[in-house]
Amino acid sequence: MPYDPALTAIAVTTNDAMTEHLWRYDAGDTDSGDPIAHIAVELGRAAHDFNTTVGLLTRTLTQVGELGHWHASTITDLATVYPYSLDVDTVRIAQQLERFDTQREALLRLYLVWRRYRHTTRDTRSRHLWVQPYDPSKGMVALSADETGLGWFVASDAVAAEVHGLSSTGTLVGGIWLGSAGWQATAFTHPEHRATCPHLVYPLPPADDEAAACRSLLRWWALRDSGQWHGSTPADLTTAEQAALVA
Repeated sequence: MPYDPALTAIAVTTNDAMTEHLWRYDAGDTDSGDPIAHIAVELGRAAHDFNTTVGLLTRTLTQVGELGHWHASTITDLATVYPYSLDVDTVRIAQQLERFDTQREALLRLYLVWRRYRHTTRDTRSRHLWVQPYDPSKGMVALSADETGLGWFVASDAVAAEVHGLSSTGTLVGGIWLGSAGWQATAFTHPEHRATCPHLVYPLPPADDEAAACRSLLRWWALRDSGQWHGSTPADLTTAEQAALVA
């Protein structure tokens, strides 16, 4: 699992993108009598319990999978099987899955209560966004306000870079802003290129939302770095290829 299990569970349910347990900043204020601080403490415990269970369940399933593969090999190769612990492991997995479901529900319930009163960012000029809404497996981008305050610089994390085939990780991939035709994206690796190196700046087709605009940036650089790129610009792509960028 590429991200913290608790944050992943929250993302799949709410689409909130966070890189840390933001509620921990509230958990130290219990002496003030703030009820949100007490919710944050319980949320912290729930996240810890859930992450622990996820780790244990993942290790158990991996071990059982390896053992099952070994059993299958002995059956096909030797026409025999050895009485190992699969029966006990099956009961153990069922118990852990039940604990997993219970703890996940508790985590999400507490998070939704905490979320009513708190934001998922402590700085309004920076935030994070899932590249594919509700799907952490496609990675995350970091958004930071540009010099106009109306647009956002976009940088990919390691998961987004790997999934989309980028040659570098955590680097600036461009900027997005809301225009009259939708979310505009422009691909560049350095902001100064917009004034000094226009041939290294690539305006992309408008997208329906922020996530689609960010996906178009990642897809463009993947194409730009691939063997299929022959010096073309986004304007040189076919209508189908342009649509695929912002899909």
